[in-house]
Amino acid sequence: PIDQLYLFIIIYGGGVSNNRLDPLFKLQKKCVRLLFGDRESFIDKFRTCARTRSLQEQQLGSSFYEKEHTKPLFFKNCLLTVHSLYKYTCLLEMFKIVKLEDPDSLASLFNRSPPYSALIPLL
Repeated sequence: PIDQLYLFIIIYGGGVSNNRLDPLFKLQKKCVRLLFGDRESFIDKFRTCARTRSLQEQQLGSSFYEKEHTKPLFFKNCLLTVHSLYKYTCLLEMFKIVKLEDPDSLASLFNRSPPYSALIPLL
């Protein structure tokens, strides 16, 4: 039952425009950085005590405000983004309808051509 609720939320909530989905995507990226990001560099970023760093290292440049890229973190941990999760779920549901003919009410709406009777040689 709870899986069906998630499926409903992903399909109908994921189909909104990107500007509505963007805050959720940013929150997802922030969580991924916190859970799987480089912890040592994150902690080291906020050590600004004079005993920890020299004066030149305490001046905050543009590198201080750069965030860690999340694409490698998503790939490394086999996670799907909000956008990819929506696409994957829609394709999975289409596969169920077309291939498995489930549910019948939706499968009957599709006109399918008969499968090829001759084998196509591989080159």
